[in-house]
Amino acid sequence: MYQEINDCIFLREAEGTVSFSRDDLYRYSGPRSMIASALVFRLMTEAIRDMSPSEVPERRAFTILSGHAGPGVRDGFELLTRAFTDGRYRVDNIEAPEEAPPSAAGGHMFFRIGYKDKAMLYVLSDEFFGEKWYQQVKMHQEGSVSAEAHAQYLVYKNDLCGKILYLPTIFSIRCPCSPDELIMSAPNVS
Repeated sequence: MYQEINDCIFLREAEGTVSFSRDDLYRYSGPRSMIASALVFRLMTEAIRDMSPSEVPERRAFTILSGHAGPGVRDGFELLTRAFTDGRYRVDNIEAPEEAPPSAAGGHMFFRIGYKDKAMLYVLSDEFFGEKWYQQVKMHQEGSVSAEAHAQYLVYKNDLCGKILYLPTIFSIRCPCSPDELIMSAPNVS
């Protein structure tokens, strides 16, 4: 048995469909945001599967409430949906579900993604975003003590990206939520 591998995300614009590969997110955010790029790609793949399974979704019909304050996550959602530019992206560091692991960039590892009149809550599993991940990012994201230590960190990041992209589930919670939970009452956080 083979697992279906999604290489591209297709989104509809007024004048046609655009596609984004995982590499597009990686190139846009840069190597520093390797994990964030994989995570956003996976989140959007799942959101499309959950909320627009039978048609190519409209690129600018997504609303994002991110519990993760990191710039790589924001960049990925911006590339795919233009949500930050259009004021449909917000960071919420306060209203995290109890199960959401803390984020090394501030906040917690949960996302509420809306599409038109639907919304889903995704809480990342602490199996992937637990203490080990938190410590690795804190110790190495700003530079390691040696080239060897940084090489080991890059191996860890690549391994985690593979898990994010290919394991059947990376969420401790994945369920519908109210679109009202995505109301953009707070300003964008950069």
